[in-house]
Amino acid sequence: MKSKNITIIGIGRLGICLALCLEKAGYSVLGVDLSPDYIDQINTKTLESSEPNIKYYLTNSKNLRATTSLKEGLEFSDICFLAVPTNTIQEIQTYDHAIVTEVLNKINAEAVENKHIIISSTVFPGYIQGEAKKILTNCKNTTLNYNPEFIAQGNIIYGLENPDMVLIGEDTKEAGDILEAIYNRLCCSHPAIARMSIESAEITKLAVNCYITSKIAFANLISDIADLTPGADKAEILAAIGKDQRIGSKNLSPGYGFGGPCFPRDNRALGNYASLIGINPVLFKATDEANELHAEFIANQILEKNLNEYVFEDVCYKPKCPVPIIEHSQKLLIAQKIANQGKDVTILDNENVIQKVKQQYGNIFKYVIQNK
Repeated sequence: MKSKNITIIGIGRLGICLALCLEKAGYSVLGVDLSPDYIDQINTKTLESSEPNIKYYLTNSKNLRATTSLKEGLEFSDICFLAVPTNTIQEIQTYDHAIVTEVLNKINAEAVENKHIIISSTVFPGYIQGEAKKILTNCKNTTLNYNPEFIAQGNIIYGLENPDMVLIGEDTKEAGDILEAIYNRLCCSHPAIARMSIESAEITKLAVNCYITSKIAFANLISDIADLTPGADKAEILAAIGKDQRIGSKNLSPGYGFGGPCFPRDNRALGNYASLIGINPVLFKATDEANELHAEFIANQILEKNLNEYVFEDVCYKPKCPVPIIEHSQKLLIAQKIANQGKDVTILDNENVIQKVKQQYGNIFKYVIQNK
């Protein structure tokens, strides 16, 4: 086995960070993607990215290159990560596996042997055993594993190198051993390694994010109760609750609700899966509803100030996010609710974020570019 070589198929926002972290850990890495221009930027080390540390890691890399040839990528290594997009299909609250399926069909067409294929993209429970594994019929002695990452956009490299947990859904013990060894080299700390069946890992990936959204929604509900109780202080209440070791202080502070590209969709997707197998996902539904009610509560609190103009700044899905991601931004949702009441609302942020907001919300806001 070419154990010092690793192939990453799909080197977009997640894949390029994974590739750079593996290269830094001592592996020779070959990235595979579709765009010749993008590949050239990686190979010439001219890629520009607002994602922290990409530029630095790429400039200092010695054993990373990229190609548009899937065949070359499969020949380069027996360990192949798939880090391609699985976007949300909103109408049915599931993931679009089309790109993963397409790549697996192309791998099968090459009739590779003795490979370990690792899906890093988030998938709907049941996809790998129910559909993906059935595709690789021509690939002898080839395993298909699940190894999703727990990272946040705008902090991907740090998240890869310093995870609380590494989740491995292993097809075979050998594949699990290989993945565990890779992360022991990649991670700066010593995270918990959770090895399990693929089916368990598919549920675990979503369940972790669902628990976090439930905790955030709970904290904001307590916060709203405290705000309407004379003499109560939401910050000190939640700080005290977090001191109980059964609860913990992470994600237990007053503030805006949860948003971003992962939390809302994972919460709804696991609820959808539960419904499909006959479980009523009352907790996941309640978490979503509580998040929406908290946004209404904040909007009403702000409207009570009766200002001539309402200004929202730093409007990405999380504070001080270095990349312009506004998916399910709670600040923008609240700003929209206020604008819908006929109020003047101004969005103050950098040019990249302003462009994203304009594309989604149009002229319901005024815009001011803030140079940071």
